Amino acid sequence: MVKQPKYYFETILGINAPWSIQDVSIDEKNKIIKIDIAYQLEKSKFSFFAKPSETTSQKIQHTNNVKRWTHTRLGQYGCQINSAYFDPTITTLGVSRDSLLQPGFLGDANRNYSHQLRQQIALAHTRGLAAEAISQMLLIEPSLVDEVLSDIEKTPESYRMAMVLPTEVDPIWENMVYDKFHLKTQSFPLRLMLSKLKLSIIDPNTHVQISDAVNELRKFFIAHINHLESEVGQICALSNKKHTIDERQTTTTKLVLPSLKNSIWLKLVSGKVDLKSTNMPLNLFLVRLRHAFTHMDDNNSRITALNSLREFFRKNARTLKKELILMNQLMNTPEENQFTLPDENSGIWQRILKDDTFIPSSHIAYKLLLANLRSQLLMNPDPVVELTAARRVRDFIKHNQRFMQQELRMVINNSHAH
Repeated sequence: MVKQPKYYFETILGINAPWSIQDVSIDEKNKIIKIDIAYQLEKSKFSFFAKPSETTSQKIQHTNNVKRWTHTRLGQYGCQINSAYFDPTITTLGVSRDSLLQPGFLGDANRNYSHQLRQQIALAHTRGLAAEAISQMLLIEPSLVDEVLSDIEKTPESYRMAMVLPTEVDPIWENMVYDKFHLKTQSFPLRLMLSKLKLSIIDPNTHVQISDAVNELRKFFIAHINHLESEVGQICALSNKKHTIDERQTTTTKLVLPSLKNSIWLKLVSGKVDLKSTNMPLNLFLVRLRHAFTHMDDNNSRITALNSLREFFRKNARTLKKELILMNQLMNTPEENQFTLPDENSGIWQRILKDDTFIPSSHIAYKLLLANLRSQLLMNPDPVVELTAARRVRDFIKHNQRFMQQELRMVINNSHAH
């Protein structure tokens, strides 16, 4: 096979200065293109959009460890990116915000896949494709798809939607800046941002490159991702219209505000039910109310407190639709789903950790958690480590009861024998 010039691959992968390709090698036997990339470390220059201290490029370092990331395929060949230049500080569980701002051909220090491959898997998963279908579509190992989906589950919901955003090499961003793609938006800050970018590109005095404009636009979307659901749906070609209609029908026909006598309000105040809400006013209100509730002695005061919580939901129903939907689901949950799990000292948790076949499960994140805990116990079979592992298994099942009904029933049915 005739080797192509390095700049051909730089153009294909969207590698621009200060990044460059050092070497390209082709493994004909395994049909893998291996690309070594380098980074020109230099002092940051003044940017039209941001101060030098705000750029993520300053975090890129030359390390003694060459990382290998599986990238999206190039035709019939797999693609592997190799580099000793990356941000070694990004080693968090799930996906961090800093990862979303990095070039798509890079990957995290503790990952073996690139950001662009993760984005394609996240988008396919959002569109409803099963893990096996994603594996076949992208021609990658099923284990790698499972690994990415597990990292997605560990990512905070506050910006999880940003993972489906196209990478900086996708032409959709340039098309928006050049007004070739007409984005429908009601967001005034986004309109202002797009106007600023369009003017900066055509103004000869600013010397703004299109790549800088694209990165600034992506950065804006990531920072305001939860307020741009409709816009993300347009960019990613997601069927938001049908989802919005279905959600509106659900909330208008089935969504109800529980009566004051409903136990859901007491469970919210006592902390037995966690809505995992990102609504800051609600979370602050619950913190104050829970603190006051613990010091109330008479029933009249407690009823007044519960009523104040119900009134808060009534007055803010439009901004608390997700929380109300979850509350309605919890109200309609069968009693069998509300059983109390055995405490962490129960022998059933140790049996789950030691016997892989005791309570089988198809839940990917749960299986990965068990595998991780079992390896820890093999390395250090200390009683404190065992108790910590049992607590983590119990907490996982407790917080994922709606998705682990079969496992939950088996735990409860077998707990009487321990």
